[in-house]
This record gives sequence, C-alpha cells and structure tokens, in this order.
Amino acid sequence: MTERKTFSLTDLYLSLATILWGSDYLFAKIALREVSPLSFAAIRTLISTGAMFPIFLRMEKDWRVKPRHVWPLIGLALLGTFINRIFWVTGMNLTTASNASLLSTTSPIFVLMVSFFLFRATVTWRATLGIIVSFIGVSLVIQGDWMEWVRGGGNVWGDLCMLLASLTWAFFTVLAKFLMKEYSSLKVTAYIMLIGSLLFLPFLANENPGGWGEVSALGWVSVLYVALTGNFLAYLLWMRGIQNIGPLRTIFYTYLTPITAILFAVPFLNETLTLAQIGGALVVFIGVFLARS
Repeated sequence: MTERKTFSLTDLYLSLATILWGSDYLFAKIALREVSPLSFAAIRTLISTGAMFPIFLRMEKDWRVKPRHVWPLIGLALLGTFINRIFWVTGMNLTTASNASLLSTTSPIFVLMVSFFLFRATVTWRATLGIIVSFIGVSLVIQGDWMEWVRGGGNVWGDLCMLLASLTWAFFTVLAKFLMKEYSSLKVTAYIMLIGSLLFLPFLANENPGGWGEVSALGWVSVLYVALTGNFLAYLLWMRGIQNIGPLRTIFYTYLTPITAILFAVPFLNETLTLAQIGGALVVFIGVFLARS
C-alpha cells in the first residue's frame, strides 16, 4: 500500500515539473525580448537560489557535505545549471518555443546513450531501435530550419543548442543519482544551485539597451515566473523524482513538456507548426516509447 502511494506521488512530482517547464518556454521568450540571454540565465538562477536556500536552511538539520563530494557537486552545477542553461537560453533566443520544446524530448534518448557508454547499462534492441527512430524524428523537426539556414536564415543554430541542452541535461540526470545516495534531493539541489549562481555572477549585467532599468513589468513577471517555477519548484521536484525512481525512469516524463509549451506558444506567440514538425514530433514520441519499452 505504501509503495503504491510513493510511486503515485512521484508521478505527480514529475508530471508537474515537466508541465511547469513547458510553460517556461512562453515566459522565457517574452523575457528575452528585453533581457540578454546570458543575463536572463544568470538572474533566473540567482532568484531561484534565493528562494531555495531559506527552505534548505530550515528543513535540513545537517548542512555539511563530505570533502570528497565537493568536486562532484561543482561538476553537476556546471552541467545541470551553468552549461545546460547557457545552451537552453541561447537556443530559446535563436529558435521558436515550439521547436525548442519538441527537441527537449530527445533527453530520454541521450540518457540511455550516456547510461550505456558510461556505465554499461543494459540497452535492449527495442531501446536501440527507439534511439534510431527518435533521431529520424529530430531530423524531421529541424528539416525546415536546416533548409532555411542553407539559404541564409532559419533557426538551425538554435535547434542545435537545444539538442546540446538536452545532452548536458542527460549527463546531469544520470550522474546526479550518485550523490543522492548520500544526501537528500533538497541538499543536492540547494548546493548545485548555489554553485551555479556563483558561476553566473559575471553575466548578471543586462547587455540590452537600457539595462535592467528599462525592463517592463511584463518582462520582470516573466523572469520571476521562469525563476520560481522552472528553476526552483520544477528543479526540486525533478531531483526528488531522480531520488525516488532513478534517472532512466525519471527522464521519460519529459515528453509532457512540449505539449504544454506548444499549447502556450501557438496562441500567445503566434507560432505555427508545419506538418514536418508535427510528423517529426510523433516519430520522436514513437522512438521514446520503443526505448522505454
């Protein structure tokens, strides 16, 4: 009885995390109209860390970590907070919210590949087929952008940055589980975010004309929304999911993210989806389903 309840709560945590991340694409696009990409990544990280630490200090009785775990924490912060968010925000600035969210569904495939190559995790023939099918789907999603890029336009660089964001997130998801055998998800998350904030300090100044003083109320609301939902709440829920059921099962919840993102992006950002994008997304989902099976 208790086990079923635990898994039910974990499903809720992970579903909510991916839905919140899906809504972030809309607000990130709005914020990036007024805030430079690296400054946006920096301010959202600092705000979310400021929100996280009072909870951490109140709930965690022991704040210490073993000296041998300091470097792993720094490595995870580099992957999951610093490098990942640089790729993510750069991709968001250079491609559409719809494309960005569709390409985020490659994370489960990258997790399988990282688990196999780094830790010799078992990958079945169905999972291998799923990996191949998913990358065919990705090629369909970015096909139109690639052709436009050849002509001198298009969003292909943004698409590639989103793929790199998915890859770094996969490394982070796989490697984070080792520290959470020693510490709570709250402690690991808090220290990763603190280190990430320190790394982002040099990029805090808004390079857009007018700096932070010219950011509108809507721009600030968008920054705060992304910081407090995607960076803080969803991040914490995701870490709890990894701790409860492991990275291979956790990562498959990411397929919910583009559904939410597109529901926001199409009406509010006036984005359109081509048949190739829709078909590519369906192929990616089929590949993820095969890999999960």
